[in-house]
Amino acid sequence: MDPIIALILTITIIAFVASRHAIPPFLTLTGGAFFFALLTGMGEGAISAFTGGAGGALFALLGIPVYCGSVIAKFLKQDGGAERVVEDIGRVTHRPVSAAALAGYLLSIPMMCCITPFLVLTPVLAGIRKKLQCTTALYYAAACGSVISFVFLYPLPVTYAITNRLQPGGDFVAGSYLQVALPLSLVALIIVAYLSGRLHACSAGSPESEETAPGSRRQAWIPVMLPVACLAVGHIITPPLSILANINIALFAGLCGAAILSPAASRIPALESGTKHAGIIIFDLCGAGGLGAVVAAEGGIAAALPSLTTILPAILVAFVIAALFQAAQGSRVVSAVITASLLAGTEIVTTVPALPLVLMIAAGCMMFSFVTDPFFWLIRRTTGDSVRDVTMRYTVPPLFCAGTITAGITLLIFG
Repeated sequence: MDPIIALILTITIIAFVASRHAIPPFLTLTGGAFFFALLTGMGEGAISAFTGGAGGALFALLGIPVYCGSVIAKFLKQDGGAERVVEDIGRVTHRPVSAAALAGYLLSIPMMCCITPFLVLTPVLAGIRKKLQCTTALYYAAACGSVISFVFLYPLPVTYAITNRLQPGGDFVAGSYLQVALPLSLVALIIVAYLSGRLHACSAGSPESEETAPGSRRQAWIPVMLPVACLAVGHIITPPLSILANINIALFAGLCGAAILSPAASRIPALESGTKHAGIIIFDLCGAGGLGAVVAAEGGIAAALPSLTTILPAILVAFVIAALFQAAQGSRVVSAVITASLLAGTEIVTTVPALPLVLMIAAGCMMFSFVTDPFFWLIRRTTGDSVRDVTMRYTVPPLFCAGTITAGITLLIFG
């Protein structure tokens, strides 16, 4: 079977199963990889491609960061750290919606996930809603804020996976990328906070939770800021401290800070709960890596991609492919991995510089987060809103606008 048709059938089945049945993503992605291999006649080569993409690549790449981030999240949830973060941000912004968006944005960095911060913040935001008579604006702002940093900032999973799959070598410089991506992400965050604030109103006041007493500032902020500080120091002071720029070291430092500052009674429960949560995320990521590796190893789709440059500028091809995969299966990491895997062996990688290429793939991963996105359904369950309301307050305009604006600015600067 033609590989493009096989891939369309595979993604369609994955999307259907993901949206209609309670089957874990690891199973749907793994099954999809072998279904694609069966349709295209790859044979036993698909098995080695899948195991290489799942274990040797994704697990080695993101296993430690995801584990550390999940455990940090449990410490913050148990010890009142999330309450403290939101309260402190609220004292600066004086707007509950802005505080929720910024809290989601910041917590995604050490937690290496966009859904986990939302789960941690949900009880805090529920208390703020009750006290200040807010509507569901807080939930949407926190969700979109966490997605923005998760997708655009390096070395969080999306950009980290993209750069490793593309293997751009010396063409990609983390510092140069962040000089562009960080301001763009903050602009997107401001847009999200503004749109959320206009859609829903809150009473004036500083967001404080009355349900749970906030933890100490040391317990709250050190695990959040320590990984960021390590990454910054590692990139600035080289070579003696360059080891701190490694994401594994930076996140492990944050985990150690959380464990040391936490009460002894909280350590074992947080470690056990965080480990279980990390296992689910890691296996889902491994399924994504395996599927991307199988599709790339087949070779037919990658060979056909350069022909798209006759229709679109080469810089837009990555954006369109990522957006289509995001619409089809919902996982941003899956979209990033598959898109980067397909582009890695093509002339597009050599004709488009690494920095705009990574930005375009990331922007595409923001688009069309609809019924195949597990975050979409989590937000619907949390808010109690209709599918149409969640679409208009999570998918469009916030994330859709953030993705298209980023792609437009990137095209304007580098096109």
